[in-house]
Amino acid sequence: MLVPIRKSWILRIGVLILCLLLAGGWWLAHRVEFRNSDEELQAVFADLKVAPRVHRYTLEDRTIRFAEFGSDSLPVIIMVHGAPSSLSFFRRFYKDTTLLKKMMFVGVDRPGYGYSDFGIAVTSIRKQARLLQPMIDRYTTGNRKVILAASSYGGPVVAKLAMNNPEKIAGILFISSSFAPGEEYTIPVVSYLLDSKWSRWFFPPILRVANDEKLSHKKALQEIQDGWENIRSKVILLHGKSDGLIYYSNAEYARERLINAASLKLVPLEGLGHSILYDRPDLVEKYLLELTGH
Repeated sequence: MLVPIRKSWILRIGVLILCLLLAGGWWLAHRVEFRNSDEELQAVFADLKVAPRVHRYTLEDRTIRFAEFGSDSLPVIIMVHGAPSSLSFFRRFYKDTTLLKKMMFVGVDRPGYGYSDFGIAVTSIRKQARLLQPMIDRYTTGNRKVILAASSYGGPVVAKLAMNNPEKIAGILFISSSFAPGEEYTIPVVSYLLDSKWSRWFFPPILRVANDEKLSHKKALQEIQDGWENIRSKVILLHGKSDGLIYYSNAEYARERLINAASLKLVPLEGLGHSILYDRPDLVEKYLLELTGH
């Protein structure tokens, strides 16, 4: 009788350990947010000469948070992040004293990320652009033009904003951005586990939002393909030739359609993948300066 009892206890202990590991994994996963609170932003950028100004507005029952870094008398660069991320993704540029002498950065949490209704996805690119339109309106008063910079999934949102505001956008810097429907990598199995109602609860909200965008992206991109000719600003496309996430063909796709851009420069980066912002931040700085006329 002793052997079965021991096996039973071993099984119970094993199940308990598995449950604890799952609970611990769930707890840790749900602490992954890739965002800074208003107070954390103030602390992180406390050494800046001009303190960050954090703002919010509400449109169509959605709240959007954005923050200004630098003097508001300088040219405006609106930075739009990819997925999963938040406005903090561009923090190295917000702290760059050389750049801050020549431009003001505005970082925005895209819908579903950061503190813009965190965890609630907006999969339509057209709607995301509509929700960010007040950013354009705010900084283009008095015929002031703005420059847009975007990474990855932020790229098509910025493209749609430029399509909707051809006279207000002076320049655009696209970094590893997605434009061509279907020309991006979808992680097999994991993406569909994230999408399943039976397993998505285990994953952190920020990954669920990113995956909801991923699985809807082809259709969302198809819906904005009729406005490329409206973009009339200067455009620079930075893209890694070895990008295995958002394929280089996306940059070529955009180049073919930007027929009315004031100027167009495609910068193919040999040997680089999707992490240009980490691998070559100097190039991002160089082309931001170029777009602002420095």
